[in-house]
Amino acid sequence: MARRPAPGAHEALLEAAREEICRHGLARARVEDIARRAGISKGAFYLHFRTKDAAFAEIVQRLYGALEEQTRRREEAERRFDRAHGDEDGPALLRAQLEFEVAVDLESLELLWRNRHVIRALEAAGPGWTRGLADFRRRLQRALRDRIAAKQAAGRLRRDIDPAAVADLLVGTYEGFVRRTAELRQKPDLAGWARSFLTIFYEGMAGPAARAASARARRTAT
Repeated sequence: MARRPAPGAHEALLEAAREEICRHGLARARVEDIARRAGISKGAFYLHFRTKDAAFAEIVQRLYGALEEQTRRREEAERRFDRAHGDEDGPALLRAQLEFEVAVDLESLELLWRNRHVIRALEAAGPGWTRGLADFRRRLQRALRDRIAAKQAAGRLRRDIDPAAVADLLVGTYEGFVRRTAELRQKPDLAGWARSFLTIFYEGMAGPAARAASARARRTAT
């Protein structure tokens, strides 16, 4: 009778593979070490995966799924925000936009923080592994470009800047966040990071009416 996989072994092996591959890289990670970390035999590993590459492929596919789901949820949240604040403008809208984006970006940053070592291992694994990441990046850049262009058309953001350049800036900033935090052991202040970046972004990208209203509000306050 063929051996049957033990309940829970698949997830234990995935977690062990994640730890070993993130620590040593895909090329240097060993099946025996993955199995030992999972608390099962090397032979039992092959009941679940043909190779360590197959285990890593499942880890990567789960990462892509989580990234796509987070992107979808953010787009839905942005549509709800637009419906709720469609009649607002000036500093009130900027404040609401900033608070909203800090909250939704925090979810994205939490996801990137949890998977920062997987992304680093993926980028180091070679071109055959990074095509999916490149495809996701291109889709994200297009979505951001279109989103920025729509805000420019509505007068919410300044129109004299190429939306594709803004999309490149946004994607590059978050990629830089992943690379920097991959070296950290202690979790940084993700909400503080998001607020700082978004404040800089909106100070530079606010439309003329919003900037003028914000300046008037500052003069009144002083």
